[in-house]
Amino acid sequence: MAVLSEIRQPMKRFKDLRIGSWNVLSLYRSKSLQMLLDQLEKYCVDITCVKGMRWIGSRTIEKKNWIIFYSCANKEPKLGTGFVIHKKVKHLIMDFQPKSPRMCWLRIRGKFFNYSIINAHAPTEDKSDTEKDAFYDGLRNMCDACSKRDVKLIIGDLNAQIGKEAIYYPTIGKEAYHQEINENGKRLIHLAAFRNMVIGTTLFPHKDTHNITWRSPDVHHFSQIDHLLIDSRHVSHLMDARTHRCANDDSDHFLLVSRIRARISNAKNSLGKRLKTMIMKK
Repeated sequence: MAVLSEIRQPMKRFKDLRIGSWNVLSLYRSKSLQMLLDQLEKYCVDITCVKGMRWIGSRTIEKKNWIIFYSCANKEPKLGTGFVIHKKVKHLIMDFQPKSPRMCWLRIRGKFFNYSIINAHAPTEDKSDTEKDAFYDGLRNMCDACSKRDVKLIIGDLNAQIGKEAIYYPTIGKEAYHQEINENGKRLIHLAAFRNMVIGTTLFPHKDTHNITWRSPDVHHFSQIDHLLIDSRHVSHLMDARTHRCANDDSDHFLLVSRIRARISNAKNSLGKRLKTMIMKK
């Protein structure tokens, strides 16, 4: 008979922050916003980086249990990025800055570090180099504006296919959906390598159905073009990243959800043995 002292103590539970990313194509349609909020409630997402809102201007609105920050064009309902935040994490919000219809920034309070989350919507592969250069220049400027002590996250529809080429380790992991990289993928990897970041969506071993983020209109072709980048020094904060194909918002993109757990990071060399070992094991 077990004595009281031998009774197992309950496991310590960690509270993870669930951050989503979704290109919804449009929130201009009737009841599309309510459909989005219902899906985010269903999948327990705390903060969602939304692309393709197609609203006008840059504002903050409240809707029942949600707060919505958005950065859209001033005249035409075109593109548009924003954050949809559940009110249970409202107290964590420190700042929001709209940048352009393709980019905005949110800063939240963490236990050991604050987090700077950049929501980005990159030009597609067929766009001109000029447009792509302008986008990545703006992305670099936004990274520069973030506090150096913050954990930086770049999340969004980056229209980049990441392959499994070993020459890009440890900036990428071994779990990418594609075999070969495309031009936008090279741009994204160069940005990540220069900023000492890791493409977190390539780190976790999931089925292909949980890696793909986009389906073609004919429903026969799939791709992984939505990604999450995190500072390599804080890569241990990222617990998982996968898509949920059953989430429905009349979009050809799937809901990407990552789990962030606050940890104390003592890594001195962002590309040192500890990071390389973690990535090679996956």
